[in-house]
Amino acid sequence: MEPTQSNGASDAEVRAATPSEEPLREPSSSTHGGHVIHEPPTFAKRIAALVALLVVLVLGGAVVVRMQGAMADQAQIEADRGAAAAAANEAPEVDVVHPVPGQLTPLVVLSGALEPAQSADLGFEVPGRIARVDVQLGQTVRAGTVLGTLDRASIGAQASASQAAIGVAEANVAMLRERVELLRTLASSGAAPERDLTSATQQLAIAEAQVRQAQAGSRAVSTSVADHTLHAPFNGVVTRVPDGVGQVVAPGLAVFHVEDLSSLTLRTTVSQTELEALRQGMPAVLEGSNASGTITSLVRSLDASSRRAPAEVVIPNADGRLVAHALVRARVATGAPIPAVRIPPSARRSDGSVLVVTASGVIEARTVEAQSDLDGTWLVPVGLTVEDQVVVRAAMVRAGATVRAHLTDGAAPAVVEGGAPATTGEQQGG
Repeated sequence: MEPTQSNGASDAEVRAATPSEEPLREPSSSTHGGHVIHEPPTFAKRIAALVALLVVLVLGGAVVVRMQGAMADQAQIEADRGAAAAAANEAPEVDVVHPVPGQLTPLVVLSGALEPAQSADLGFEVPGRIARVDVQLGQTVRAGTVLGTLDRASIGAQASASQAAIGVAEANVAMLRERVELLRTLASSGAAPERDLTSATQQLAIAEAQVRQAQAGSRAVSTSVADHTLHAPFNGVVTRVPDGVGQVVAPGLAVFHVEDLSSLTLRTTVSQTELEALRQGMPAVLEGSNASGTITSLVRSLDASSRRAPAEVVIPNADGRLVAHALVRARVATGAPIPAVRIPPSARRSDGSVLVVTASGVIEARTVEAQSDLDGTWLVPVGLTVEDQVVVRAAMVRAGATVRAHLTDGAAPAVVEGGAPATTGEQQGG
């Protein structure tokens, strides 16, 4: 039995019909039994697919997180809108305090600069070149201490010439006196005429005048020598000296300055109301120190333009702790302590008013007289009680507004050494 040929064609015919080049095949697949079998992917492709999957997951997570955040923000906005809408129908809340009981000592506060007891700008009375500076800046000196000296070279020559002129004049006087005595003897015996005696006597008088003139010139030279040396006029501290020697100075030019700091004087002015409360001899205490002084001068006459009167307080400074020319404030107690209430520094407005929340919740403005204490709080003798609700930050609200009062503890009393409430302060009227 002859073998059959598939598809009715011989192998030679099949090979003839097939092209000479082998067909391209996918390297990743093969055929087996009529089925296509794919080869497994390479390691690099697996890594790339894994990275792509991770990127997709990260991006998806970020999108989810952002969406959740946006939703939360939107929810918060809606909540805030709801709260704002609810609060719009309510009165705003303000912090208030109850005034604290205290004591107020009526005071007058004096402010000004501390001036030395005495001071002087010192300069030479003659022109010249500074030859020596005998003191240092800040040195304590006594009255008569030499501060500096000018060059005396020219003065020495003038002194020598003056002494020589005196010698010549005195020698001339001695010679003329002998001549007068001789002529007087001769004239008495008739051996010389009287006119010669008279002439000699006149010449002697002129010579004696020349001696006095030469002596006056010598004294002038001596005075000039003294003018070349500068002395301290009083006990004090040197606060200015020349930069060095060699400087040429004119007469009267201030090159040294001396101040007496043993006591300092507070020079100030007071109003008419303060003047009526003050008396000469009252003690005054400097703020920030234990130094105190006494009112030594109080002019009971107001200046026509400023409507204020001059006043002076002398403060001892033997230990030198106080600084001259410093700006200070001194407190003078003018009466006995009186009851008052204390409120925070921010409770009083610049116009002297205090804001109080009434029982109906309306802010009421009250103008009060107050005194500033050392800790900054205000002491109010009249116009407030401990039951009032005083607005803590008066500058933040306005009178007439309806509010809800929130009670705080903002007016605690200031405590000084010894545990007693501070009772001094600056009087300020409403």
